[in-house]
Amino acid sequence: MKEQKHSESLFPPRKSPQIWLTGAGGMLGRQLAEELDHRGVPFIGTDMEVDITDEKIVMNFMARHRFNWIINCAAYTAVDKAEDEPDAAMAVNGAAPEILGSAAALRGARVFHISTDYVFNGKSDTPYTEVDIPDAVSVYGRTKLSGESALLKACETAVVVRISWLYGVYGKNFVETMLNLMSEKEEIAVVADQLGAPTYAGLLARNIAAFVGGEALPAGIYHYQDKGRISWYGFAREIQRMGIAYGILTKKCRIMPVTAEEFKTAAKRPAFSVFNTGKIQRELNFSVKGWKENLKQYFEERKDLKK
Repeated sequence: MKEQKHSESLFPPRKSPQIWLTGAGGMLGRQLAEELDHRGVPFIGTDMEVDITDEKIVMNFMARHRFNWIINCAAYTAVDKAEDEPDAAMAVNGAAPEILGSAAALRGARVFHISTDYVFNGKSDTPYTEVDIPDAVSVYGRTKLSGESALLKACETAVVVRISWLYGVYGKNFVETMLNLMSEKEEIAVVADQLGAPTYAGLLARNIAAFVGGEALPAGIYHYQDKGRISWYGFAREIQRMGIAYGILTKKCRIMPVTAEEFKTAAKRPAFSVFNTGKIQRELNFSVKGWKENLKQYFEERKDLKK
């Protein structure tokens, strides 16, 4: 468990939030922990050592600390595996947010929760807004939707941010998978008929760290992703171009476009995952940048880590 403590004279409680960061060992959690630490924001980061699916453990943990925010980055993210493990997925994605919400409400704290584009069926042809009706088509999506609903009922001041296609310098993600496959193979197949936009964990973490804890932060559901829209195939082509430019790839692999029907997976993915991010920009003042700009920033960050 990572704990950051600072003097109350420098960081009075009303201006500097005491934060519990769950899922601190994950892709977004690690990035956010770095950002909070860099900004001098006091927080305690936990991962598997604090079981957030156990109500008694959560209540006891909350009783021992003075939190006014819980940032929940913990999730069961094995989308295909969830089809065979619905109970395990529901425990983390569905039950845990409700437990965290109940504990927060009891202690006068708030919850900032990360959700997903998988709550939608992907049949839209216009960017999803926060008032569009969810209709999840996978176990993963249904468990995340259940978690959203339960959290907002348990803690009416909670903030839910739906994101899509998350990638970052920590942990497994589409960008790293593509770079590995492109360096090993002469040809790869990538789905070309699923449209969306990626979410760069680095900028998302900076947005959260900059604005979470504000006493006037409006509650409710928000949509966030990088600006623009692209298919997985188009994203892969840009990953290859930048990979070569940054010297990570030494050869050009052939990228073949395929349909989702041809590229079978256990769980069904939304065919359309484009969000309207106007609300989060207006109300939470989140910065949204183009997906190509953020991908370049990712490669810069990756280069610095490899030094």
